[in-house]
Amino acid sequence: MKASRSIPRFFAYLALAIILVIPVSWFVLYFGYVGYENWKNWGHQDFARHGLSQIQPAAEMDELFDDCRHYIVYTGRSSVSTWNATAFFGERYVLTMQVPIEISSSTRGHTTGDPKFYLNEVRVITDGGRGASFSRDFKFGSAEWQRIYESNGDFETVGFALNPAPVPNFQDYADASRPSN
Repeated sequence: MKASRSIPRFFAYLALAIILVIPVSWFVLYFGYVGYENWKNWGHQDFARHGLSQIQPAAEMDELFDDCRHYIVYTGRSSVSTWNATAFFGERYVLTMQVPIEISSSTRGHTTGDPKFYLNEVRVITDGGRGASFSRDFKFGSAEWQRIYESNGDFETVGFALNPAPVPNFQDYADASRPSN
C-alpha cells in the first residue's frame, strides 16, 4: 500500500518541479544573459550627450565647427560601440569622425582605438535636400587631424584645399541628416 501512495506523490512533485523549472529557467536565461547584454548598453545615447569631454577628437570638432552632431552606433552583442561626430561646414563639406569606444555608464567611457576621419565635398544636393552627390573625399587619421585642429581648421595643412563656393540647399541637406543633439 505504501508504494502506491508514493507514486502519486512522486508525480505531484514532478509536476511541481516542471512548473517551477520553466519560469525560473527563463528568468535566469533572460536576466542572466540577454538582460545582462542589454543592461551593458543602457546609457549609450546618454553617454553621447554627456561624454563629449571624454572623447578628445569629438570635443575638438565641437570646438571648431558650429554644426557638429554626436551619436553612438552600437552594432550588436560582443561588438564595439562607435562614437560618431559629424560636422557640416563651409556650406559644402561634411566631416565625420569615427572612433571605437567602451562605455562604462551614461557618464563614463573612453576610446579603445584610433579615430578615423572622412571629409566629403558635396557637389550637388538631391532628393529635395535629403540626399547629396559628392565630388571629392579625403580620409585621414589622428596625426593629420592634430595639424588641422592646431591650425584652427585649415585643411590645407594636410594638402586639401577647400572650395569656398557654397552648394545651393546645403543647409536643407544638413537639416535632413541625423538630428542634432
